[in-house]
Amino acid sequence: MKDPRDLLVAALSRLPLGVADTLAWLLAWTWWWILPIRAREASGQLVAAIPGSHPRRVLTRMMHDLALGYIEVLQLDRVDVRIEGAEAVPAGSLILAGHGGSWDVALLRWADVIPLAIFLRTPTDPWTRDWLARHRAAHDVMALETGAKMEDAYAALDAGRSVYFIQDQRHHRGIPSPFFGRPARTSAGIAAAHIRTGRPIYGAWQWREGVGRHGMRIVPLAVPPLTGDRERDTQAITDLTNRFYEDRIREHPHGWLWLHRRWK
Repeated sequence: MKDPRDLLVAALSRLPLGVADTLAWLLAWTWWWILPIRAREASGQLVAAIPGSHPRRVLTRMMHDLALGYIEVLQLDRVDVRIEGAEAVPAGSLILAGHGGSWDVALLRWADVIPLAIFLRTPTDPWTRDWLARHRAAHDVMALETGAKMEDAYAALDAGRSVYFIQDQRHHRGIPSPFFGRPARTSAGIAAAHIRTGRPIYGAWQWREGVGRHGMRIVPLAVPPLTGDRERDTQAITDLTNRFYEDRIREHPHGWLWLHRRWK
């Protein structure tokens, strides 16, 4: 028997994007007024990080963009992603990315330009796992899923793939690093990779420009010179990554996933 989610995906993949935009707003307002899952926590994090923010405006737009982005993943042939700076990124680079804008749309579009590998948490649900795997395989995205080690990333780098590190969520085994003025447990993965390989680090961020239209910019990060003190170097690079995230989030507060418990 066909999984009902297959039928839903088939329907959404044919939905005109203008209608999808209206549906996404309906879902966003339903979340805020009727089923506000994690809304209070997201509001608290937003106001603590960016005082003076308007939680309802920022978070309903965040949820709208999130819902619309998932529909756009199903219709990539109708979605435009304007990518700036990709031509200057050499193969086998370290890419600092995050949950800004429609990250899956941007990831798949950029993977059409440059071979990528990315650390991902493996979904526990088999249907979701298989669905995502098919989409990523179609764009030649190498998934370093739960259980993958840094050695797998180094092998991907040696094979000419740039490796995505998404470090803007809480990493329980990470190191404390300032994030909007408060210490936040942050993965030191990209710092470890730079110290080990010397590969350059680029920051990548994406944002919505309209329905079916997105922008993405990749810039080199000014990594401080290594001192030879591994702990000190790791901290300095990790702090740099959080400053990059802060700057991008301040530009588009509604574009970041405030639902995640970043500081707790």
